[in-house]
Amino acid sequence: MRIRILCIFISFLSLTGCATIQDKIALEDRISKLEQTRSKSEQNVDNLKVELQKIGSTWDSKDQDFSGQYASLRAETNKLMEEVQILNGRIEELEFAIGQVNSAKGGLTAKLNDLSTENQKAADRITELEKYIGLGGSSPQKSDRFPGKFPPVKDKDSEDTEPENGLYIQAKKALDEGDFESSREGFQKFISLFPQSENADNAQFWIGETYYREAWYEKAILEFEAVKKKYPKGNKIPSALLKQGMSFQQLKEDANARLILEELINRFPKSSEADIAKKILQNL
Repeated sequence: MRIRILCIFISFLSLTGCATIQDKIALEDRISKLEQTRSKSEQNVDNLKVELQKIGSTWDSKDQDFSGQYASLRAETNKLMEEVQILNGRIEELEFAIGQVNSAKGGLTAKLNDLSTENQKAADRITELEKYIGLGGSSPQKSDRFPGKFPPVKDKDSEDTEPENGLYIQAKKALDEGDFESSREGFQKFISLFPQSENADNAQFWIGETYYREAWYEKAILEFEAVKKKYPKGNKIPSALLKQGMSFQQLKEDANARLILEELINRFPKSSEADIAKKILQNL
């Protein structure tokens, strides 16, 4: 390219005849500088292209990294949202469970109070039973809960002695009216005053009956046992055996209940009590 331009200018100068040697040298020098400048410009252009390619590669890489980070962050966000939903569900379940517990708390407290009351009653019964059988250090005392119901009776041979039948009838009336404490007082007094009476075994049986009707089955069993031991030939033995077996049944002591009822059937097979015992045994 340079040579071509130089030839053109030389031809032009030759034709005009005005060019000098110095002008030719100056021209060649200027052309050389122009060529150098053009070469540098081309080199600079090439360098710029390389830099642009590098920048483009860097931006592509950064864009890819950004896209990857964005996708990762979005996945993490979705996962966190799912976990939050799960936690919200668990919180709702816990709130429901807490509500159920609070609603049942009142009923549970009432049941605990009832159990405490029943436990105290059982403890009182055990204490009385221990006293009765001699484990409590003292014998049971007669209750003063109903003073005057059965006034003190003088010696049986005195003129002011309360009639035997009257005392028995009073005690039985108290039993029929549900006044079990007074009934026991009356029958115990009757046995104390008239131990040889033909109604003594009946009185002892009715004492056991008062405890049975109060659902105090442990003491009822002991009182019915007293009928068997004190009055083995009395007419209340079948009834005492039956009620003793029924008391064991109420206490869920089926084995003892079965033994007593079978004894009743064997000893008094033709009695009405034996018929009842057979029916009970069918359900044990």
